[in-house]
Amino acid sequence: MNKQVVSRRAGINTHLVMLVLVCLLPILVISGYAAWRTGAAYRDTATARLSETALTIRNAIEAEIESRFTVLRAFATFWSPDTSINQLLLQGSRYEGIGLEGMVQVIEFVDGQPNAQLGEQVLTIARQSFERNAPLVSNLALGVGPQEHRIHLALPVSNAGKPPIRVFVLSLSPLQLIRTLQPDGERTTGILIAVTDGNGHILARSRDAENSVGVKAPDWDRLRSDALGSGLFEAKTTEGLDTVMAYQQIEMTPGWTAVVAEPLEVFNARWQTPLIGLLLGSALATALATVLAIHIGQLIRRPVQALALRSLAIASGDSERARTHEAIPPSRIREFEMLRLSFEAAEAARREHERRLHTVANAGALVLWRWSTDGDLLSAEGWEKLTGRSDSEALGTSWIDQVHPDDQERVALAIGRKKSGTLDYFDIEFRLRIADGRWLWVRDRGGPVLDDEGNVIQWAGVLEDIDARKQDEAQIAYMATHDALTGLGNRVLLRDRLEMAATAAGRGVTSALLALDLDLFKQVNDTLGHPAGDEVLRQVAGRLSSCVREVDLVARIGGDEFAILQHGASQPEAATALADRLVAAICAPYRVDGQDIVIGVSVGVALITGGDIAADDHMRRADKALYLAKSQGRGRISVFGGAPVAVPQEG
Repeated sequence: MNKQVVSRRAGINTHLVMLVLVCLLPILVISGYAAWRTGAAYRDTATARLSETALTIRNAIEAEIESRFTVLRAFATFWSPDTSINQLLLQGSRYEGIGLEGMVQVIEFVDGQPNAQLGEQVLTIARQSFERNAPLVSNLALGVGPQEHRIHLALPVSNAGKPPIRVFVLSLSPLQLIRTLQPDGERTTGILIAVTDGNGHILARSRDAENSVGVKAPDWDRLRSDALGSGLFEAKTTEGLDTVMAYQQIEMTPGWTAVVAEPLEVFNARWQTPLIGLLLGSALATALATVLAIHIGQLIRRPVQALALRSLAIASGDSERARTHEAIPPSRIREFEMLRLSFEAAEAARREHERRLHTVANAGALVLWRWSTDGDLLSAEGWEKLTGRSDSEALGTSWIDQVHPDDQERVALAIGRKKSGTLDYFDIEFRLRIADGRWLWVRDRGGPVLDDEGNVIQWAGVLEDIDARKQDEAQIAYMATHDALTGLGNRVLLRDRLEMAATAAGRGVTSALLALDLDLFKQVNDTLGHPAGDEVLRQVAGRLSSCVREVDLVARIGGDEFAILQHGASQPEAATALADRLVAAICAPYRVDGQDIVIGVSVGVALITGGDIAADDHMRRADKALYLAKSQGRGRISVFGGAPVAVPQEG
């Protein structure tokens, strides 16, 4: 090699530095990814804390509202219609916490009109509750000051199942909700809790409640545009503090929302602080690894340089120069010392094995066997491990007796071409009987071994177990034409068989294509989940298969869509009879996870009685018949060109 060219190449020290950088790159990437994932995990934890707190507050508010309605129902039960007073102020109870505070007003309705002169807000919520015949909660009714703000709970009451004749309205101060957020007057620390009504007015607040009730919540428009029942977003408080807010909409209310807010700085500190620590630790570990890598690199530089020079001499093809080259110095590294000691031995063996290794490399072999030029097997190392038979049973031509009868001709042809010298290298696959009686797919590869004059002295090669690959290929071919969930044929197999049936119809062999679509199956997935739906589909596949003959094809062509190709039967009688059996079988209850499930099926039939219609047209005809059947209701059977027929279904 030109010395000037070599001198322009970078030295080993430069490459060692590059090696260190390359080795550190994955560490840096992994560390960065780990830091990112850890930060995300900490952030998710902080987010979950706020969301869980908001959910707890929502549940507490819902429980408080429900308890108020319970008290109101009890009051309505004991209230006498003969009472001339339709307003009663409840000022508390000797039993704390049972929620008796507030003004109860009774509004009777005569011919759908309230028979009372009360405030407009009370009459409005009472009328809505009367018309809907359901308990209702109002938004905040603003008063002159915080003490006059009210929330109204309306409860319709009827006699003996008749329409309501009166509505009980409980009017409360929103400040009473503070007791729900802060039992026994305790202050919530660290986070801000608030409840807003459907118009964005603050109903209750854990901080500065007296001055906040009735105020329009900041960023209410963002919260209202979210249109989700819960979530998380950044917003400002009424004091202008940047926070992270989690919210939960409260059921039983006209859009009330429980909001839990934490200062943005505190929220970020929960996940940023450990992340910074992790990044600093990663940086320190990277620096330490760099120093150690450089030190180790210095230890390997000298023997590597010597090995490189010796290898260069060997690669030049100058054997004399390689033998007389400066000896490789000893190394303190055990592996390099072992390499130094074995280097000369490997070079000495190189020439001896060069021809055989060249032959094996060209054939792609891994383990050598040897044949004579006459075609006799001289040695077969590993035969016993592969076949379970002793090596001696394979020598000569005995092994050919274990080749599959269908493959013997191809094997014999390859052996004949080797004997005649018309084959340079060979690669053949065949089946071989092993000791347990199974047929094992193997691959035989090899080529001629030449002497110095280029004459063939023997053949060398490898016998390789490829049975797993063959099974995989067969499995792939099966999967290409079958549905993975049910084991039935798929659309590809159906179309292939349909083309055969269309061709046979031209010879007078009639068939029928039945398209099936399950009724009510979507409800199974929606209510019980997709695992239950998959189990139902598997059971449906079994029932369909039990209704047909072996010559018929059952296929799954979509989510809950199936098809049956009925071969060589008298039509249309056979198809309609089969459709009746299918409807009866599919409509029987299914038992899944301890529950009984009932579904139905609609069937469209297309008759294949002539060879002038393509396979795709038959499928379109069956689909049109199915569409017609489903348009008439559940459990219908429709033959293309005929009217749908209803079939009684169980359940």
